[in-house]
Amino acid sequence: MKARVKWLENACLVGESESGHSVVLDGAPEIGGRNVGVRPMELVLISLGGCTALDILNTLKKQRQKVTDCVIEVEGDRTVEGYPKVFEKIHIHFIVTGHNLKENFVKRAVNLSAEKYCSVSAMLEKTAVITHDYEIVEATEV
Repeated sequence: MKARVKWLENACLVGESESGHSVVLDGAPEIGGRNVGVRPMELVLISLGGCTALDILNTLKKQRQKVTDCVIEVEGDRTVEGYPKVFEKIHIHFIVTGHNLKENFVKRAVNLSAEKYCSVSAMLEKTAVITHDYEIVEATEV
């Protein structure tokens, strides 16, 4: 797997993935950023949310659960003292919507992602305590 990051101007960069996709990155205003892209550390949290979302959606699909929506809210706290300012606490909140979802299946999917499948989580656990919870919402549409 490869990636390429190219400086555009000031604190603005473009990241390109080997699969051909791009994302604009920008630094905070105090280092010259203009708020035209996601901050790199925000992208780490987005990556964690995306990785774990794919895990639980795949697991629930295999369990024949009728998921209609899935939102993952990720909140991280970074170290205050010294550098680098790594994440020391991260909380993931899963909101899974569907028809007659079985709680034990959702709980198992979340735990499997956290404990076995999510590569991003496995890396971040080296510096951060990662917690998670979930809620199940009954879908209203038919």
